[in-house]
Amino acid sequence: GRGVEAAAARRPIRRPPPRPAGGKVRLGFMSSDLRQHPVGYFALPLFDHVDDERFEVFVYSYYTGKEDSAQRHITERVSGYRWWPDISIPQAAERIAEDQLDMLIELGGSTHMNKLEVMAYKPAPLQASWLGYPHSAGLETIDYLVCDPITVPPNPDLLIEKPLLMPKSWIALGARFFSNTVEIKEAPELRNGFITYGTANNPHKYTREVLRTWAKVVAATPNSKFAFIRPEGSGESFRANITRQFEAEGVSADRVIFHPIRGAHLPFYNEVDITLDPFPLTGGTTTAETLWMGVPLVSLIGPAFYERLSASIMTNSGIGDLAVNSLDDYLAAALKLAGDRERRLEMRGSLRDRMRNGPLGQTDQFASDFYDMIYRTVRPAG
Repeated sequence: GRGVEAAAARRPIRRPPPRPAGGKVRLGFMSSDLRQHPVGYFALPLFDHVDDERFEVFVYSYYTGKEDSAQRHITERVSGYRWWPDISIPQAAERIAEDQLDMLIELGGSTHMNKLEVMAYKPAPLQASWLGYPHSAGLETIDYLVCDPITVPPNPDLLIEKPLLMPKSWIALGARFFSNTVEIKEAPELRNGFITYGTANNPHKYTREVLRTWAKVVAATPNSKFAFIRPEGSGESFRANITRQFEAEGVSADRVIFHPIRGAHLPFYNEVDITLDPFPLTGGTTTAETLWMGVPLVSLIGPAFYERLSASIMTNSGIGDLAVNSLDDYLAAALKLAGDRERRLEMRGSLRDRMRNGPLGQTDQFASDFYDMIYRTVRPAG
């Protein structure tokens, strides 16, 4: 990060003269994922409920694909949508500076098609990170990271930025998430006669310790199985490596299930009774999808922001007690939940409504809280 900042300092950009004081706050969002993408789904409430009385909102995208319906939807709701698929990083910084923003929020970190290095040029006087990369981005030119009371690290040294604190949740679930009406079917245990644990999380989140822990949970639950809902399940090496880890804990290969599905994976949650979260990087989108499908989740909380994502979603869905603080508690929570059919069946029928009616579903309140937070930051009282 310091190297990128030093390179930007050697090539300063042209800047317009400051805007006159007063007027609306100019807020920019820089992301190539404000489209049909998880970032787009989570950010959508801010564009569905723009605070037009106090804000002018701008979007900056470097997306190299074709426009989709979500992108068009957002374009129609902002003051300016700048789509620059072929622009260089210094040029992007200079053009953003021309919009004379009060604050610029980047939503992608160093992920695909996002130009994080733009932030090193400080094209806006205040800058923040949010949503697409759940950790400090690495640039000291980014002043803030949007957090909530659960995701904010207890140790401030684990962030480069200052936390910008939302009152309840750092995310909300937009209308496109809630429009997903995949049917929740009866718990698979009632059909199968045994508990099925599972995950749909990306394998880059698996460590040997994660796989050992999952295998220990299965080994301690009589006749149980574990399902991997992942496209990689079609690969021989993936199946062999996963199975080997489970067999090392006494779980035979026939108790490990692979659903090699990509994209249309939500119906496969109907084959899972309990989801087990990876660690230290927890689920995010997958956690929301798990709960949306009525499947309870057990998660391990750690000290860093990215170790607390699931805990926030779970707390705001009324099952925060299933996010625990140690591996021993993780194992105990999973086994206790496996033995509590009544609670699991209750959650299968209630989690979707809890999400709709709680902070994750109150999108107008979320947007109001977000814009209030930004306004206080840009124009502090006095």
